[in-house]
Amino acid sequence: MAELKKKGLGKGLGALISVDLDRPPPAMKPAEPLLGDEDRILHLDPHAIHPNPKQPRKAFNEDALQELAESIRRDGVQGPVIVRKTGDAYELVTGERRVRAAIMADLTTIPALCRDVPDSDLLKLGLIENIQREDLNPIELAQAYQALINEYRYTQEQLADEVGKKRVTVTNTLRLLNLPADLQSFVIDGSLTMGHARALLALPSQDAQRAAARKIITQGLSVRQAEKLAAPPEPKRKKSVAAKDPNVARIEDELRGVLGSKVTVRTMRGHRGRIEIEYYSLDDLDRLLNAMRGKQGA
Repeated sequence: MAELKKKGLGKGLGALISVDLDRPPPAMKPAEPLLGDEDRILHLDPHAIHPNPKQPRKAFNEDALQELAESIRRDGVQGPVIVRKTGDAYELVTGERRVRAAIMADLTTIPALCRDVPDSDLLKLGLIENIQREDLNPIELAQAYQALINEYRYTQEQLADEVGKKRVTVTNTLRLLNLPADLQSFVIDGSLTMGHARALLALPSQDAQRAAARKIITQGLSVRQAEKLAAPPEPKRKKSVAAKDPNVARIEDELRGVLGSKVTVRTMRGHRGRIEIEYYSLDDLDRLLNAMRGKQGA
């Protein structure tokens, strides 16, 4: 037994740990670098995240938020929000609906990515996220477009390229800001759709727009009906003048020569008719009466 142990020990450490001491040791794997806030998922208290001061979205549908809160309560937050560092705090860049819904769901933390976002990009990033999610109502979208134009001095063509929309779409959206504020509020609360609002813009005055809007809302008119309501009236077609009977025209000429005044003969059904003789003063009337009495020289 002792011999066996001696033999085993005689093989050295290599026999015990199965390491070839003649083989060079494997290269050491470099240590993982420490990650900064911008490279890792943070778990932040949703109550402590400051809102985006340039958030283009002004109205949040409570029912939709409640549905999102239920989904978060059941399945968690599916994607991190984006924040930026401001002093010792974090300010939201995108994801305000998720933050609000997380608070409603009583979450104590929410996943977030920290990014170095300059002030000039806050509005753009918030807008683009909402456009992609189709979360803005038409007036909020128009206001955000106008804010981008003001801040970045975009042309409508440049803005369309930036947000990935056709120029005509951007132009039609911006036109909604020409509606009076009370009608814009109807678009915000959904009483009027964007199609209704565009139809109202065809009317010549704000009073006409308001009257049409009341009719659209109270009667529940479709967009097509609203467009028809706002369309200018078709010009009345001029009645075609029928060619006058040459016999009637000859009689008119003959009477005009006798009376020295314009005479119109109007034919009616059943061989009936009417003769119209024009006069231009009381003296002219007396002259016509004397002519018809045979006193042409009087």
